[in-house]
Amino acid sequence: MDRPRRAAAAKPQGHYAAATSPVKKRKSSATASTSSRKKGKQREQTQVDAMGLPIPTDAAAPIPVITPKPLDPAALALDLDKSYEGQITPPAPPTRPKRQPRWQQPAANPIMFLEDTPIGWNPDEPDLDPDDLNAQIARCRERISDNIITRQFDLKLRNLLLEQERRDAMMALEPAGLSWPVVQRLQTLQGIWGWLQGQNDKYELVANVTNIMAAYRSGQLRWNPGLVTYWSRGTQLCHPRPFRWDEFDIINAQYAGHTGFWVEGLEGPSPGLQMSQWIATPYPGGGVFSSYMNMCIQIPDAIFQAGGGAFNPLLPSMAVELDFMDDTGASVMQINQSDLQHLINCNRDPQQNDPPIPPLLGVMPLVVANGTTDYLICRRFEINMWDRVTKTYLSHLWSPVQVVIYDDTNKQSQTRLNGPWARHRLYSASAPDGSSYTYFSDVHPASSMIVPVVNPAQIPALLPDLPVCPLRGSPTAGGKATAGGKAVP
Repeated sequence: MDRPRRAAAAKPQGHYAAATSPVKKRKSSATASTSSRKKGKQREQTQVDAMGLPIPTDAAAPIPVITPKPLDPAALALDLDKSYEGQITPPAPPTRPKRQPRWQQPAANPIMFLEDTPIGWNPDEPDLDPDDLNAQIARCRERISDNIITRQFDLKLRNLLLEQERRDAMMALEPAGLSWPVVQRLQTLQGIWGWLQGQNDKYELVANVTNIMAAYRSGQLRWNPGLVTYWSRGTQLCHPRPFRWDEFDIINAQYAGHTGFWVEGLEGPSPGLQMSQWIATPYPGGGVFSSYMNMCIQIPDAIFQAGGGAFNPLLPSMAVELDFMDDTGASVMQINQSDLQHLINCNRDPQQNDPPIPPLLGVMPLVVANGTTDYLICRRFEINMWDRVTKTYLSHLWSPVQVVIYDDTNKQSQTRLNGPWARHRLYSASAPDGSSYTYFSDVHPASSMIVPVVNPAQIPALLPDLPVCPLRGSPTAGGKATAGGKAVP
């Protein structure tokens, strides 16, 4: 019988071990091997998926439920005085391949068309860090000197030089010695600060943003990928440390964190992407290739148990099922203020007292499809999915997620976006059968996911043949446009 993994107990001060800590291994011996043979045939090692969950050999095999033990607030309070800066190895950058062979062409006989390029040539630079502007500019100039598709690299070089000018101008506005991520973050925080001022600081966050910017500029705070600091009404509550939801819940509750609370470093230094305004419409028009999926969302049950003023709940947090657009370009789940109000209304106690507002993480700036930046309040919710066939939830444990809230109090509501959770938590697949469905499953597709099998001859031609630009030296070619829409049955 598969047993659930043992939950880690609360540990004392300094309980985040470095990633490079040595791991003790049990020595194998002939005696142990003999003992194993005496016990008979051993059970095969369970295969696990990318999330560490076992892949059942039978679709009906249940997945063990792993319930973590509660965190000790006293141990956490001691650990907040410890800085984990430099103590935990950040995630290793992706391994970059070796540079591809360099092709050069005489200046008197340049190559101007892709079909004339050598076999294997391509304009990509996978061996370079995309954020290393100096290396990218040097390589681009080298490519131009090679006399192969120079017009493409002329444009690329122009854009790289403009980006370098933009960065230099931003760096000149801040104190010398600050890193580029810190300068990016300062510009982002400046935009957030202006937005909060326009909102009359109704979330009590201006003091946090002001003091965070001062800490960055003085060098007291640095940008540490993978580490965060907690702030409440302008006061820094801890040194840089890894983010954990159970720790956040305890600290947020201690400081009445439904307002005035901030988690710095949880997102990247620059605004995220929320390409919700861009909806692909297939030629020649008529249908919109967008799709929706139902997801359940609830106010965290933990804050109900802690109580909030006169609020006296008789039942656990009640979830509501809402429809969300399946948007792979959304960095975070998005709902409306009216949805939050509906959740509050559904969870009032018998005396009609409102439940506590979900914990606040801060403000998240998001770049939408038209290039503008939106600033949205970000709160902690819990989500799950309901199976209408089995009448059960996907998981016994609700997943904590960040959710941004669009204020539709005096405006039209926006489309809800599902964000990245579905594809981080579930397997997904599609089939070229013309339905544009995306199928989701919580176990490995080989054992349970039912995706239609489509032969090439059965792939429908949804869109008419469209004329394309003729190739040089060839007659006009015809092609079929493709649509990348998604749907959930």
